[in-house]
Amino acid sequence: MGLRALLLPVTGHHADDVALRIAFEIAQAFDSHLSALCLRPDPVDIARYVADWTAPVMTGELVAAVEHEAAAAAADAGAAFDAWRKGHGLPPDRQRAGPDGVSVSWAERTGMPGAILRDAARFADLVVMRGLGPNGPVDGDAMLEAVLFDAGRPVLLSPMEPPAGLFEGALIAWAGGREEVRAIASALPLLARMKQVAIRTIGAHDDAHTEELIAYLGYHGIAATAAQMQPNGKPVSETLLTEAKALGASLLVMGGYHHSRTREAVFGGTTRQIISHVELPVLLAH
Repeated sequence: MGLRALLLPVTGHHADDVALRIAFEIAQAFDSHLSALCLRPDPVDIARYVADWTAPVMTGELVAAVEHEAAAAAADAGAAFDAWRKGHGLPPDRQRAGPDGVSVSWAERTGMPGAILRDAARFADLVVMRGLGPNGPVDGDAMLEAVLFDAGRPVLLSPMEPPAGLFEGALIAWAGGREEVRAIASALPLLARMKQVAIRTIGAHDDAHTEELIAYLGYHGIAATAAQMQPNGKPVSETLLTEAKALGASLLVMGGYHHSRTREAVFGGTTRQIISHVELPVLLAH
């Protein structure tokens, strides 16, 4: 069936353009529907946050200013999306140009981004959003946690610069864990279209069952090669990204780990370093 329903959360940041470009490439490959969802902060939430340390007048002025900026950003983002849609010859409002092909839609929601995405992502095969870090969404952690842990859906994080093509090659970070299995299963439609697929295990993982993974991918028509690497004192994230560059990979597939069983999940070291400095598209699942 492929990836037929894509969700693209946007906030009006210029880096959303890269996420849109990647999402559209996926949509073209699978005749998907691409739902762009513009997230706007709720002034009431802002008021609750600042009420304890500002005067009421300042709180009111700040809320009004943020509301005005949010409305302007949403309007600009909506206009840019509509211009992009028309430029690609796509009809509006979920219509398809033919029996197959890409369809798109635009919607705006006001509230806590995590809560909005938790509900919207349940009905998406894949969520495509810009990576965290300096140019990431303000509520990026909450958004990512909501999709991965609450909705249980995979996420593709986009870098600042798009790859020349998404389907050049994939690097799978593999240690035999459940999260990695989920990520690979979610990525199968993408992996099946790759020119090459490489599996890399960093460090000693003798029980990773790599040969079984190669066979599993083969059942889906995916020819993969595998190798074990030693970090040699370097962080695992650095080793993975260096290998991705050496292979010319256009996608990194990995599990989305967290080290907490409380409501607010905390991403583990390697995952945190990767998602905070996204250098190529990264597909995560939990």
